[in-house]
Amino acid sequence: MEESQGKLITANEILELSLKMEREGQAFYNSLSQYIQDPLIKTFIQKMHKEEIQHEKLFRLMLERKGEELYGWENKKELHDFIGENLKTDIFPLLEDIIKEDSKFESLQKAVDFAVEAEMIAAEFYSLLGEFCEDLDAKTSILLLEQAENEHVKQVLAIKDKLLKLN
Repeated sequence: MEESQGKLITANEILELSLKMEREGQAFYNSLSQYIQDPLIKTFIQKMHKEEIQHEKLFRLMLERKGEELYGWENKKELHDFIGENLKTDIFPLLEDIIKEDSKFESLQKAVDFAVEAEMIAAEFYSLLGEFCEDLDAKTSILLLEQAENEHVKQVLAIKDKLLKLN
């Protein structure tokens, strides 16, 4: 892994980007729950929404505590490249844009596919942050978030399977 001569992205910018991703996830799951009729799936989607809120709180706390501290990821080209390739735009689309395009069932399938992809990107992003983070407390928190995002992938895939069985 090659490091750059100067900082490519600040710790604050990375934490702000993480906050943005979690807020997008909250909005996405909150909107998605309004389109779900099955009570079990609806409850699960609402749980995902609440978990995204908790993730946002963790990043807010990290941002408040950070001060001038460096986490070790600030000058990592690999992380900078990942951000440029995957996080230039919102990773969670506006659900309303998806729902109005197709039939409701196909739209829900497409929304769940977007959720799987977004959760995979978040998990990979947090994996990189954890890999490069030199602060033990922050690294532990980020690794727990990575595990949670990987679990979200599995859970969203289970929702997709359930939706397919319902229709």
